[in-house]
Amino acid sequence: MWSVWARWASATGLFAALLTSLQLAGDRGQPSALAIWLGMLLACWALGEAARLVVTRPVTAGLIGSKLEIPFPTRDLKARLCVRADRLVLDSLTSRRKRSRDVIAVPWAALRSIELVEVEQEMVCQVLVFSNSHEANAREFDVRPGPALHVIGTARELLIPVTEQVGRTALAAIRARSAGIEPEEPLTEKDWSRETGVYRGDSPKGNYRTDGRPYILGVVGIFLLMPLFMLSGMTLSLITGSARMQDQFYAHGGVVKPANVVVLGVGSIVFLYLLNRLVIKAFIQHMKVQDYIEAFPEPPPPPPKAGTVPGSGRKRKRHR
Repeated sequence: MWSVWARWASATGLFAALLTSLQLAGDRGQPSALAIWLGMLLACWALGEAARLVVTRPVTAGLIGSKLEIPFPTRDLKARLCVRADRLVLDSLTSRRKRSRDVIAVPWAALRSIELVEVEQEMVCQVLVFSNSHEANAREFDVRPGPALHVIGTARELLIPVTEQVGRTALAAIRARSAGIEPEEPLTEKDWSRETGVYRGDSPKGNYRTDGRPYILGVVGIFLLMPLFMLSGMTLSLITGSARMQDQFYAHGGVVKPANVVVLGVGSIVFLYLLNRLVIKAFIQHMKVQDYIEAFPEPPPPPPKAGTVPGSGRKRKRHR
């Protein structure tokens, strides 16, 4: 999540830079300002990717022993394999542009076995995704001949195509992180609903999106930070002596009214309290519910047929 947080943190600076670039391009006839802004945007993205590579490559014993998420590429799939601190995750089943669309998770307590196997013929693997209805969303992906990780959970079975090197490294990370975790009994649907507060049924709003995010919390959070932003801007305008900033933050001529400071100070404290209660705690609760939804319980798959992936129920014919 650190790369995600970093990109969100850069959004405020990039937005301010965009406004300045548009002003320079429109009022002063300097279109190169927009090119500079695009360069800043690409630089922020590149730095985020570089940070991710620095902290996740190479996969050492120290990295495996940490709580950092370790992403691994899959073979011929859009999906990405991630080894988190407490679970194995297969995400982005339908799009590489989305980090967590249709997430499939197997927590360590639900992991029964995992091994690196050799797939001899092309197959189709089917996984079930929570949909908030009585029937789960089914997602399918091709598994071509070659090495693959065969994962068996309490109520889920996966066959994830990988390269030999990635498979061995991921297998070592999974076994190290899941060591010593006691297997849990499968949750009933009632137990699962009680844990999450989410009840599966016929939803009038349609199917549940597993990549849903509470963006409204970001809008509320920005509003609640306004008093602190104004107080910080007022202080910064006095430190820098910028006449423009002093006019913007009610410190005209370097003179600040004590009443304004008191109002902004009290408002900052009250709004920070509301920020913690309404935004931060709500977001943490949302992430907790997402963890359960990713690994929601399903009845065991039917017995496998000959020549198919367990749970898929059919075989893809090879085209010549």
